[in-house]
Amino acid sequence: MKNGIKIAAIVLGITLILFLVLGVLIYAKFRAETGKMAVLETGEIVEGIYAVKDGFVNFFLIKGQDGFIAVDAGNDAEHVGRELEKLNIDSEQVRAVFLTHTDSDHTAALGLFRWARVYISKAEEQMINGKTPRFLGLIYNKLPVKYDTLDDGQVIEVAGVKVLGILTPGHTPGSMCYVVNRHFLFTGDAMSLKDGKAMLFNEFFNMDSNAQKKDLHRLKNVPDVKFIFTAHYGKTDHPKEAFENW
Repeated sequence: MKNGIKIAAIVLGITLILFLVLGVLIYAKFRAETGKMAVLETGEIVEGIYAVKDGFVNFFLIKGQDGFIAVDAGNDAEHVGRELEKLNIDSEQVRAVFLTHTDSDHTAALGLFRWARVYISKAEEQMINGKTPRFLGLIYNKLPVKYDTLDDGQVIEVAGVKVLGILTPGHTPGSMCYVVNRHFLFTGDAMSLKDGKAMLFNEFFNMDSNAQKKDLHRLKNVPDVKFIFTAHYGKTDHPKEAFENW
């Protein structure tokens, strides 16, 4: 009996050590990958469009006729609140939030936008209903607010702003990009930019990079786009040049 308890204790100890080592390695990789990112500073980046910097991620506010819409909602609610104060934008003026996907660095400040209607793609529901895990089968995304779902190609108008949803699976199965007022493409984590060129997002975070390659071909063919805004790699006002290798 004593030998059995001793063996069980040794096995448990080894298991805990392995989990600790795995955790350290994952954290180191996370820091290395986020260290590659280059986000925009908080401020108006194009007339009527504002970037909000929240650590290693941006989300965006677009001014409408009687308020704002947001694309994503940041990584830390308290920090987002301070950045909105810098912009002199009241969070209660946000009428809608269009989530590119449901990872926590894109949803954390949803609680600040209490009057906003929240949208995700229909395909992203699997990420928050317990059907599809996010990472190593251990983590599930959560979305503790009411939301509406969008189909691929669906158009919603809020505060005089027209938003077209384009399904771009790869980072998550339901990742969605948004074209705002025909000219402004918001990609979330569907791509990165390097030296002005469209690239895959960090494969460490992607669930299906092969699917994301197809997304880039699709985004290349979206007509009338004048600006591309990413969540972690800044923006470009040369969309044709960005996609010329795709």
